[in-house]
Amino acid sequence: MNPPQRILLTGRNGQLGTECGLIIPAECEVIAVDFPEFDLADADVLAKTVRDVQPDMLLHTAAWTAVDKAEEHEAEAFAINATATEVLASCMAALGGRMVYVSTDYVFSGEGDVPWREDDAVAPLNAYGRTKLAGEQAMAAHLGDRGHVVRTSWLYGRCGANFVRTMLNLMSSGRALKVVEDQVGSPTWAGGLAHALFALARASDAPPILHFTDEGIVSWFDFAVAIRDCGLDNGLALEDSSVNACSGSEYPTPAARPSWSPMHFSNAWDDLGISPSNWKQALHEALPLLLQEDAKTA
Repeated sequence: MNPPQRILLTGRNGQLGTECGLIIPAECEVIAVDFPEFDLADADVLAKTVRDVQPDMLLHTAAWTAVDKAEEHEAEAFAINATATEVLASCMAALGGRMVYVSTDYVFSGEGDVPWREDDAVAPLNAYGRTKLAGEQAMAAHLGDRGHVVRTSWLYGRCGANFVRTMLNLMSSGRALKVVEDQVGSPTWAGGLAHALFALARASDAPPILHFTDEGIVSWFDFAVAIRDCGLDNGLALEDSSVNACSGSEYPTPAARPSWSPMHFSNAWDDLGISPSNWKQALHEALPLLLQEDAKTA
């Protein structure tokens, strides 16, 4: 019997890291780490962790994800999303191991009308996108075909801050909400992505860049309406809330958002036994889990 694959998982307490920790395959030994003992701003800590664990695979889900704050703190975001990734990639290259880096649709310009493909030109609009792109480039430079970038979008999980939880909290107050309708993309349930990452970790061959989102193209407004409907189906008292469409110009944010960010679901996932879930069905399956998590901490 072969020994279990040894995997170092970063971001243990994040949205994606939490989902990964709940579905560890029997053939994998996972060592999961997070802040404060695993400080992405401390290169010595990163290198020591990799040396101590000696992983076959590193699943790097930890990141700076505060998009608007990155506009004022780009150097700090760069240290987390790019410099730390470069340190980890260099360490994994020295071990002869492999690494998966979770990236974002925000590496693209947002100017288009067909889903972005893996080899399309990148042109991030904001600081967050620039720092994540730099992380992608560091992966490629150090690991070549032993490094894999997985781009995703509009991610939400059962833990942490995300659009689904924010919408439900606002709707529970009975307020009338305005949600942007001229920014379009694809929601992604973190539980589905976690399964995909483990499939990729166990693969013997995979391309350097893969796109993973749930199936379907919607606006933030469409997504918010679906969240309200799903909340009502789950017995939440949202009858007094309303969701109204607005333009991005009516809701300015420090960081520019792409108006078009749907991505083509990579064909390579077929070879790994992974297929996309419909975004609305994924939401209906995920929301009860999110509500259960909220009940634990209430």
